[in-house]
Amino acid sequence: MTRPMRSGTENADCETIARRLVFVFPGFEPMPPEAQIARFRRAAERSAAVFEAKIAFSNIAAAADANGKTRPPPTSAEITATLTSSGGNHVVKTDCVFCVWDDLIATYAAAVLPVRIRRGFAALGTFLINGTFLRYCRTSWRYALFFLFPIVLTAVIIAIGIIIALTLGNLFSGPTTWLAGILIGSTASIMLFYLANRRWFLMTAFDDWALARDLCEGTNPRIEERVVEFAETLGNRGSTGAPEEIVIAAHSLGASFAIPALARAFEAGFAPKVPLHVLTVGSSLMKTALHPKAVEQREAVRRLTVDHGLPWTDCQALTDPINFYNSNPAGSLGIAVDPMPLVVKLRLKHMVAPATYRRIKRDFFRLHRQFILAIERRCPYSFHLLILGPAPLEAFRRHRTINRPPLAPSDGKDLGSSVVPNPKTIPANEAAR
Repeated sequence: MTRPMRSGTENADCETIARRLVFVFPGFEPMPPEAQIARFRRAAERSAAVFEAKIAFSNIAAAADANGKTRPPPTSAEITATLTSSGGNHVVKTDCVFCVWDDLIATYAAAVLPVRIRRGFAALGTFLINGTFLRYCRTSWRYALFFLFPIVLTAVIIAIGIIIALTLGNLFSGPTTWLAGILIGSTASIMLFYLANRRWFLMTAFDDWALARDLCEGTNPRIEERVVEFAETLGNRGSTGAPEEIVIAAHSLGASFAIPALARAFEAGFAPKVPLHVLTVGSSLMKTALHPKAVEQREAVRRLTVDHGLPWTDCQALTDPINFYNSNPAGSLGIAVDPMPLVVKLRLKHMVAPATYRRIKRDFFRLHRQFILAIERRCPYSFHLLILGPAPLEAFRRHRTINRPPLAPSDGKDLGSSVVPNPKTIPANEAAR
């Protein structure tokens, strides 16, 4: 099998590039492509400004759907970003292909409420019974707590309703007391469920688990079709143009689509002649890959790391309970490869202003999105400057920071660090900073 050019060949010593191709796989968010791109543009512009750079967007691809409404095609949408560093001393153009799957999410959200709840609990029960939850506990106990969250929250809501009904029934006597107590308790539970859904997106969590189970077990043919379409997009678009590097960038559950799609693209003959990198941020790949029936996903990880030797960077954060902190994309699946995918541990609090972090630190969904949102402080990590900036991804892998020329601060000061130091893996000159 033809192996893609490794990042250690041509661009290993090159600190800047002029052209890049990025495939972006969003996470589980019920956002249409136009909203995904709009948020991406806003966040990229704000992040670039922090580094005194300018960014402009063009070539937003769109097509008409069956109803004549203009929107990006169902499988992918494309946009071109041009970033100019401070002083105009370097320009990099990046073609971003968004591999979207919001329409799949919409089919789960379109079901009536009882069906969504039933699907969610059935999925959670499946992950409990087949041992996947125990694998979560061994791999990342914080994620195991996140798994239990919708179960415990729903149980608490139901328990409060029962307590109200029993209390009213015992305090008052009469033939209709118990009926009134049941009605009042049920109403209280429904109201609490509504408030919990508004605050913690409980129904979205149920849909997420239902889709994840179907992805693992192959019970939704539309998911399988989308992975095939993504593989075709990677192969077709990745074989055109003249980029200096190609990046597969996935957030959250998007990694569970990106990895199988990339493996299939290689099977179909995709053989890039430039460095290709896998970048996962806040990844939920283990959510599905640890499922006993997710054989294809685990095999995809093995092929990409062992057979193709792709450099893989996985960014994690301790304060985000939705990513698999302390896991490794290959090692946690029992896949022996040298070198292992590189794990970079981040500090989300150092990416935003102190007031912002105080506001979001107890909102774990907001923390989870910070991986792909704008930064507010100069720091070593920014999703947008990683995939749109002037340095190849290999430079971040070696130096653990984007805060280097030509994005270095004009005053020579580093205003914070978002990377958790690891003296065993960081070069001595970086660890001492």
